[in-house]
Amino acid sequence: MSRPGMIRTPTNTLPNGTSSVSLPATPASTAALEQALKKADILAQHIAGSLARLGGASTTIENAIKPISGSTQTYTNISKNVEATVSELEVVRSYQAVFEEEDPRIRRGNLEVVEYSQSISRLKAAIKSLEGSPLKSSQQVTLRMNQLINTAVSNVRDRYRKALIGVSPLSDGENNVEFVPEIPEAMIKELSIMVDFFMVTDASAGVPIYADIRGKYIMHNLSVLSEMAIKTEIKRVNGFYRKGTSSFKLYMDALLRAMVTEEKMVRKIFKAKVDIQGALTATLKDLEKSFQAAVQAINIVIRKNLITDCFYAFDVIEQIHAASGELLLATENPVFNLESCSKELRKTAQDSFHEILRHIEAVVSGLPGLPIDFAILDITKQVMGWVTRLADYDTTLASLLIPLGAPAAWSLRLSYQSTFSTATGSGTPNSSYMGTEILSLFISEIFDDLLVNIEAKARAQYKKVTRVGLQIIANLLYVERAVRSSPEISAVLTSGTGIDRLDKIRKRGLNMFLDGWKVCASYLMDVTIVRSASTASGGKGIMSSKDREVIKEKFRNFNTAFEELVAKFKEYNFADTELRAYLAKEVAFVSPLYQRFYEKHKSGEFSKHTEKYIKYNKLQLDQLLAALT
Repeated sequence: MSRPGMIRTPTNTLPNGTSSVSLPATPASTAALEQALKKADILAQHIAGSLARLGGASTTIENAIKPISGSTQTYTNISKNVEATVSELEVVRSYQAVFEEEDPRIRRGNLEVVEYSQSISRLKAAIKSLEGSPLKSSQQVTLRMNQLINTAVSNVRDRYRKALIGVSPLSDGENNVEFVPEIPEAMIKELSIMVDFFMVTDASAGVPIYADIRGKYIMHNLSVLSEMAIKTEIKRVNGFYRKGTSSFKLYMDALLRAMVTEEKMVRKIFKAKVDIQGALTATLKDLEKSFQAAVQAINIVIRKNLITDCFYAFDVIEQIHAASGELLLATENPVFNLESCSKELRKTAQDSFHEILRHIEAVVSGLPGLPIDFAILDITKQVMGWVTRLADYDTTLASLLIPLGAPAAWSLRLSYQSTFSTATGSGTPNSSYMGTEILSLFISEIFDDLLVNIEAKARAQYKKVTRVGLQIIANLLYVERAVRSSPEISAVLTSGTGIDRLDKIRKRGLNMFLDGWKVCASYLMDVTIVRSASTASGGKGIMSSKDREVIKEKFRNFNTAFEELVAKFKEYNFADTELRAYLAKEVAFVSPLYQRFYEKHKSGEFSKHTEKYIKYNKLQLDQLLAALT
């Protein structure tokens, strides 16, 4: 700030920031100043030119130095790459040495499985170390090592296969039921080691190879017995298959032993549960198919002669059931259910129940006539043959009958059975039937069916029921004798209502046969006699004339009927002497009735000429009855 009254002198700021005092301009100073400025401009231009030349020189120098520096860096990188390559080659060379060491050992093929495992481990470790190497040589070495590992695995696989073939020979010699012996423990150990080897090297080898060789071995050795079971000639006794005479039992026993033995071996050789189940399933799958085919073939044969060969079906079903039970006890988890393979055969066996009853009806109704000598019918003998053999399969039959219910599923229920059948109830299926009880029902149904059909045939043939009763009794007595002679049948029938039903049939037949004898006996029944009072002191009542005539008539009627019945009885030509004796014993019921009537009236109160009415005394009547036997 200027003070008042002072003169302000102009100043200039120099480029360096200092201030210069501007002096008052004069022409001379101005010219000098301009001259100085020109020189300064010239100097500045020279400096700028020098700097430009210096920058160009610097660029030239830089351009000259750059190639030298780049080459140096390149040489440095090349050197590093060479060193890395040399190092990589040394690694490859070291693993190539591993390959060269293992190659001859493995290719000789005589190493132990453990040694193969060790060699493979070294080769795999080398391959892992070579992973990611950019060198083509390392890839070639890796390829050769993998091939060598495959060779090692192949060697063990071949040894495994040969070992299995050694204990599973497909010989052409005769087979027997001991055809699947256990594999020796030493071989089991060796096979187990190889299976463990495959678990880490070749999971597709252990189970498939085992199943292929052992499966063929079992099928080969079982084929003869299987064929025998299918083509066996059914041995019949009296027209029926005899229990236990087929070759199926040999086949079943052999198959059971094969399955038990094989599971035992598999569980020793394989460790993993999935491998155990897989090996068993794969090994025995063809055996299951073969068994099903054999049972089906037997089923076809049985269906052709169902009436006589149904017992063959019962026998096979019983053997399968027994083997199935043994298999469950002897193994942890059977790979297939034996009984499920026999479903069709069980259906055939169940069909036979109805067919037996239908056959009885057809045979009896087809007879030209019943024998006049009351001989036992052939169909009755055949029925007892059936029943005798049915008792041999009580448990099996119960298992077949119970699912059907009883007796609706197998009874024919002929129209006339509702009138005189011994069957009771509606036959509605009943799950409460058990064991021999249902078998008793079925056997009773057979007897009922037979005797009801005989009765129907006799009623069509005879006018009088006496002969109808004789036909029933003749065949029934044969049935009862057969039942008594068989403790098994007796036990079965006693467990149910069988015996009672036979009693009912016998009573029915006897009532028919004794119809005339009952009429004869009715003449011996007491009558009420009204006596008149005696006029004499101490005298007895006197029989009226009417009462006397009644007694006379009774004796006359009895004598006539008795003589006719005795004569008719003697005319019967009984083929069975036991039948005659049985009937004679049954008609003797008139003896005590006659004796009582005789004792009451022998005094002659009803007539002065009793000899005209009383033709037999007690002894004479008994002698006549005894002569009927």
